[in-house]
Amino acid sequence: MGFKKLGKFIILLAFCSISLTGYTQTVVLKNNLLYDATLTPNIGIEVKLANQWSAGVNVGYQPWPFKDTTERKMRHLLIAPEVRYWFCDVFSGWFMGANAFWSHYNISKVKFPFGMYPSVKDRRKQGDAFAAGLFAGYSWILSPHWSIEAEGGVDVGYTKYKEYECAHCGDYYGQEKKAFAVPKVGINIIYNIK
Repeated sequence: MGFKKLGKFIILLAFCSISLTGYTQTVVLKNNLLYDATLTPNIGIEVKLANQWSAGVNVGYQPWPFKDTTERKMRHLLIAPEVRYWFCDVFSGWFMGANAFWSHYNISKVKFPFGMYPSVKDRRKQGDAFAAGLFAGYSWILSPHWSIEAEGGVDVGYTKYKEYECAHCGDYYGQEKKAFAVPKVGINIIYNIK
């Protein structure tokens, strides 16, 4: 997805959220602090749909490094819609939900924790990933406009990528398809727009 398409998507998302605010009483913006720890700017928007239901979308984009010749990279764009069921009131207390995500990525020379994806430290992989999963969490209200929440779950998906030697313009090794499971974790800081 190019920058022009990404810009159009973000503008469309903003217009949708503005039009939804007329039909809902609550809209929140959120930022996943754990995702920030990977130096990935991210933002989410969530709207109340009914007494115990909300829906939203989270977007993360890491363009670094800007130089294609840099060997170590974890560039990606992630778009993740989700729906939540709240056990008490929307945006307060326990919730469970379902999500999906799409990500376009270009990764090389990255060492993941717990030995996950060991081949990424020796090769460059560029492709797309699609996944869906379930999660649960809890939201604490700090003030009328601020909240913090913790969430955790599992996403299961499929990725198709091209594999290259690590250096930019390195040898092409082929194309692969794989199923995967990845944890969904977050500590979100939330701003409630009224």
